[in-house]
Amino acid sequence: MTEKNSNARIKPIVDGIKRSKEKLKAVVYSDEGGEIKILCEKTVDQDELDLDLKMGIKDLPETVKLAVVPDKIKSKSLIRRLVQSDKAPSATIKRDVFKARDGIVAKEDFVIKGIDDFLPFWKLTRNVCGRVVKRDPIFGNDCPVPGATVHILDVDVHFMWWYPYPGLPWCWLFPFWIRREEIATTTTDECGRFCVDIPLFDIDAILRWRLRIRCLWDLLKPPRVIDAIDLGVKPDLRAYPRLKHLPEMKYRSRSGSEVQTPVIPLPPPGSANLYSSTLPSTSRFYTEAKFEIARRAISEELFEPLARDKQSVMEKAAFPLPISPPALPDDEKLLKLLPDKRMIANLRKAKPILRLMPCWAEIVPELRLFLDVPDIVFKVEQDTNGDGNLETIYDQGLFDVNWNLQDPTTNVVIDAWGNAICVPCGAAGYQPCTTTGIVGINDMPVDIAYLKDGYAVRVNRPMPNGARPEAETPFSGVLRLVGCPDYSQAAFYRVFYSFMGSVKAFKESWYQYRISSRTFHEVMPDSDGFYPILTPANDYYPYHTLINWPTYQYSNGEYKVRLELYDAGHNPILPELPEVDVVVDNSRPLVKFLNLRWRQAGIAAWNDLDLDCPIISRIPNSSIDMEVTYNVAADHLRDLSISLVGCKDGSTIIGSSSYWHKAVNDNNKVLTWTVNVPSTAAQGAYHFYLEGRSRAFNAYGGLAVDWEFDPLHIYEGETLNVAIIDS
Repeated sequence: MTEKNSNARIKPIVDGIKRSKEKLKAVVYSDEGGEIKILCEKTVDQDELDLDLKMGIKDLPETVKLAVVPDKIKSKSLIRRLVQSDKAPSATIKRDVFKARDGIVAKEDFVIKGIDDFLPFWKLTRNVCGRVVKRDPIFGNDCPVPGATVHILDVDVHFMWWYPYPGLPWCWLFPFWIRREEIATTTTDECGRFCVDIPLFDIDAILRWRLRIRCLWDLLKPPRVIDAIDLGVKPDLRAYPRLKHLPEMKYRSRSGSEVQTPVIPLPPPGSANLYSSTLPSTSRFYTEAKFEIARRAISEELFEPLARDKQSVMEKAAFPLPISPPALPDDEKLLKLLPDKRMIANLRKAKPILRLMPCWAEIVPELRLFLDVPDIVFKVEQDTNGDGNLETIYDQGLFDVNWNLQDPTTNVVIDAWGNAICVPCGAAGYQPCTTTGIVGINDMPVDIAYLKDGYAVRVNRPMPNGARPEAETPFSGVLRLVGCPDYSQAAFYRVFYSFMGSVKAFKESWYQYRISSRTFHEVMPDSDGFYPILTPANDYYPYHTLINWPTYQYSNGEYKVRLELYDAGHNPILPELPEVDVVVDNSRPLVKFLNLRWRQAGIAAWNDLDLDCPIISRIPNSSIDMEVTYNVAADHLRDLSISLVGCKDGSTIIGSSSYWHKAVNDNNKVLTWTVNVPSTAAQGAYHFYLEGRSRAFNAYGGLAVDWEFDPLHIYEGETLNVAIIDS
């Protein structure tokens, strides 16, 4: 007998369609293998539906899904997300039901809820805001990326979770078979900021999936710097060289046993190893000492006043650069987990993502497969070469966003790739010119209240015993000379600098962001240093930029800078404008250990030690004193600190000392520090860490405090290792 293969039909009744003011449609689809295939799509205005699937029963997928959704929703991914959110009227129908009903499934064969409760929900959105930035490869600060197109993509992905090191917190996610569909787009403003409305039901579906597995978000979320420190793991030192002098990281072991930590392999060049060691579970490191250790080691850099568009180092991603995992198991073992052997090739090509586990097993490596994981990711494009076509400057970013609905918005920070074009973002908005000439250095006004003889006088002041006098703080990094040419008369300008008796015109090039066209304009001088005046002035951002001066490419010292204006024929326009003094210092402090000696506490005689691999043999269970002499010198010294790091009750910091310059000429210090190592401190490896810091700064971040603050930008550190053993 031949099986009947007439067209399959669905004839449900969905209460509320007829009285709905929203235009609706019925959609029948399948999503086998992760691919959404629309089988039937029909506009509806009556409660009783008749849907012809245009295919025979034998041709139907194993399972089909019916949903009634607003006609405005065109994205197949969003239709599926509405069903996954459990809000839309929907039903799942097996092929066997069609067979049993001779191809016609009616209202008696399944239950589908009405439309009334659903309609108010689907219009709800979540306003998500963030920034696109590019990391400065020299100074490490974030530079905003304006005029970039941000694509919001709905994603379904499989991933393999690989936990290769039992007893250690590192694991990797291998995403593969990624299916993406665009659900919204927006554009960054002149400061790299963007906001976009995302359907709430899309986020709701993601959160519902994550709640299926306990603590899943703890596994998926990208660790911040402070998360890594709290777990006892050093962040990626390639991205954060400032953190290399953190105390040796320690992690908690459930068993308390000594575990030899393997080195996580990093791809060349510039490899940096991540180490760990054991720590008793009773340690205070994970409570009140957590931030104290970071504060002492990283200093004020993390805690200085931050502009609204800046992010503390502690809140940034701990591992922003790829870190290669150990090899996955062989194909035979993977095939025991994968439902389709074709997945092997896709899995082998996956780009692994490093994660840290807040709790972990200590017995065997683990491998686990997660299928059809929903997420929302970002793709960013920008016209980086002026050809009118958009180039990709960021892609993927799986599981980078929490989507926590308890927060009013999501502060997304997207780290663009190296091909992105960025411009500095000034703290102040556009202000019309009132004075012709150079009026500012980055955000800081050229005014006697802030600048004298080329020095900033409010930043990094000396700290004598009384009131803090005026500072002599030089400038460093990239300085944006801000000025106002006479827009009504001048057509060109030049900026001259004089140094050591020589006068030259700047010939730097940089990008300005044109707000009206959302494009970039490359500012370039001619061979004689003439720059065209850009008008209208409020259309080119950062506003009123005369020169982007990379001072680190110039000699340190005292400069005089001056603006000259010219007409269309390059004839100078009088009168001559005043000069501005600027002192530049990009040099690092000199940091050096001079002498080390020790003694048993309470005994007068000191024992000199060689600075090369010093070893102290102490009487067991006795305290000792160590005395270290050191030198820190800088052209413009701000402060210095020294600490001894070791093994006292797990708190690692044995002692520390610091010094802040007391006068503007207090720039070279030879000091001696004595520290006691108590009898309770275990024998083992200790080290002194000495750091000298310059008071030079880049003229950003001080507007909110009227430039009365103590920023840190240039420093140098030195380590002296000491072994303490029981004799």
